[in-house]
Parts: sequence; structure tokens; C-alpha cells
Amino acid sequence: MTISLATLTTAALVNGLNPCGIGMMITFLGYLLVFGEVDRKKKQLLTQGIVYVVSVFVTYLFIGLLFYSLAFYLQRLWIASVFKYLVGGAVFLAGVIQLVDGIWPDSPIHLRMPEAGSKKINQLMEKMGLSVAALVGVAVTAFSTPCMLPLYVGTATVLAGSGLPMVLVLAYFLYYNLIFISPLIVILILMYRGEGVVAMKEREHKYGRWMRLIMGIVLVVVGYLIIFR
Repeated sequence: MTISLATLTTAALVNGLNPCGIGMMITFLGYLLVFGEVDRKKKQLLTQGIVYVVSVFVTYLFIGLLFYSLAFYLQRLWIASVFKYLVGGAVFLAGVIQLVDGIWPDSPIHLRMPEAGSKKINQLMEKMGLSVAALVGVAVTAFSTPCMLPLYVGTATVLAGSGLPMVLVLAYFLYYNLIFISPLIVILILMYRGEGVVAMKEREHKYGRWMRLIMGIVLVVVGYLIIFR
């Protein structure tokens, strides 16, 4: 089972454009703009925004390597024949849920951040500082796993079965995560240059449904490839 650079790039970009991560990034920067020190808002936005993005990158990279190690190990045990069906089926199901969510936003089943996690992150945001920005990045990545993890797990599973040397696998993960955080970097630049929180939130709501549909399609394809290739 192999994965091309184009496929890896597409998966990473679609995953990075997930409304969960985008929404929390806008909210976090919005807090800095509204409640930051008047004469240092732009500097705080830039420095804490960079720390936040780096924190997301490192946390997500660690999670990806953890799942890769688990998949690599399980694929070489007696359970290997069952493992691909479990992972592929879970990824496929996550894709169906995202598609239904995109078509029918009021459906009772969603892949979104738990309300308790969102409240905890909002409490953290009230305490400004570089260390808090790092913690918020870790918390957002952890609590957003329901909506951001399925595609990442699918990618990690494909890489685990690719037979590639570890050096190349690590390079792929670094590349994946750089593409994954690129939408966050774009948001940081836009808001640093003066884009308003309301305008950014309106864009998020406008395109969020389409992103769920696209992610659903990609997840269904990845799930299918895991099972049948």
C-alpha cells in the first residue's frame, strides 16, 4: 500500500481546513484582539499566534507518529487481517458522518469538538501569555480529535503499510503537518494585517459546510483504499 505526494498533500490540506481547527484559531486570535493590551495587540497577536501554531504542529506530529507506531506494530501481528477492516471501516464511517453533516447540518450525529473541551479552552484563553498560547494549541489539538483525527489516522495507517524507511516516513509526517498548519498561518497573517474577527467568522460559517463535504469525500476514499488495497 503506497501513498503519493499529491495524495498526501490533498489529505493534509483538507484536514487543515477542518472547521474545528479553523474556528478555534479565529476565536483565539479574536480574544487577543479584543482583550489584549491596547498598545501591544498586534505584537501579542503575532507572537502568541506563532506559539499557538507551533504548538499545534508539534502536538499533531506527536499524535501522528504515535498512531503510525501503533498501526505499524498491529499490522505485523495476527490481527493484521482484521486491523485494516477496523481502521478502514472507522475512517469510512467518519466520512459518511461528515457528508451527512454537510448535507444536513441539523443531524443528531456530528464529528465536532465536545462542548466540555470548548469551555475548557475558552477558560484558558482568558489567561494570556506565551505559555498559555502553547497550552491552548495542545488543548485544541487534543479536543478536536473527533473531527480532525480520522483522516490523520487513515494517512498514518497507509504510511505504516507502505514499507518506506523510517527517515522517509518522518519526512512525510513533517511535510503533512506543515501543510496541515498552512491554513492557520494564513489566518494569522490575515488577522495580523487587520482582517476583523466578524469577517473571519462569517467566512468560516460560509465555507464550513463545503469543507465538511470535501472532508467526507476524502475520508470515504481513504477508508475504501485502506480496506481494498
